[in-house]
Amino acid sequence: MIRRQLRLILVLAACVTLGRALAASPDFQLVYELIRTNVAGINADRLNTLAIEGLLDRLGGAARIITNEEPSSGSEGSLVKTTLFEGHYGYARIGEIGTSSASELSEAISHWNPTNDLQGVVLDLRFASGKDFHAAAQLADLFFPAGQPVLDWGEGLFQSTSKTNAFPVPVTILVNRQTKGAPEAVAAALRSSGLALVIGGTTAGEAAVYRDFLLPTDGSLRIAVNNVKTGNGEAIPTEGLVPDIKVNTPLTWDRAYLADLYTGVTSTTNSPLATNVVVATVRIRKRVNEAELVRSKQAGAEPAPEVVRATPPEAPRIIRDPALARAVDLLKGLRIIRGDSVGK
Repeated sequence: MIRRQLRLILVLAACVTLGRALAASPDFQLVYELIRTNVAGINADRLNTLAIEGLLDRLGGAARIITNEEPSSGSEGSLVKTTLFEGHYGYARIGEIGTSSASELSEAISHWNPTNDLQGVVLDLRFASGKDFHAAAQLADLFFPAGQPVLDWGEGLFQSTSKTNAFPVPVTILVNRQTKGAPEAVAAALRSSGLALVIGGTTAGEAAVYRDFLLPTDGSLRIAVNNVKTGNGEAIPTEGLVPDIKVNTPLTWDRAYLADLYTGVTSTTNSPLATNVVVATVRIRKRVNEAELVRSKQAGAEPAPEVVRATPPEAPRIIRDPALARAVDLLKGLRIIRGDSVGK
């Protein structure tokens, strides 16, 4: 019995030792040199490129190389589009978060609320960008009813203001891989405070304060020197913000949906906007007047059939955008839970 226990202890000890050995990372320079001197057909330049690419890939948004020809964000402006779904659910799409974003969104929500019984807001931050974290905190502050921590980007903790005119409605936020910087901070701040749910794909992971270091070759190395933290002190991950409800659609599909949130029948079956087309059958009957009816009866013939052109009923406008449809359905569900009727 004692021998069996000793054997079990030795086995467990060996497993722990092996686990520690496997968990320990080997020396980078040693691995680099072994690969450089032994892998056939690889030179130092090629190995150096692969090492840098692999390192940057694993670091996510914490570091990346930028060139002098770095493309612009392609932002369409601050508040790109606003609309109201079914009279109760506001939709606002933001292109770039800047100094005017909070005031523009506040004005849009104010227009919805008095006459339309606003029950929820969809904040669409897909393809949104921006580096102004103070503007991001101001935008998020619209939904905070009381004073509390919102964001910290290394310049002091931004506190929301206690207010009586906060928008006390549920918020859903749409994001994707091209949601970068300040928009990521808005989504993280509202979610961490329990004020919003995030729907879509994992974000870019660029909610950080960056510093550029010039490289001997063209371009610079952009490094996240300071994380942006939410009000509860958690750093927004440089791997990207993972949504509460994942809706993974290709970026090309997302752009197509933003061009037409409802439908858009095309001949391309692979298009996300393609939908089945229902062809209505129109029955035709000839319409007869009173004189024709008298003549037909005198002649003993049946009157010709009346012509009726059947007009197919107008189909309801269906949201084809999967992420947006999820967001609106979620807001409807919350309204039902609160005891309101969605049909009002």
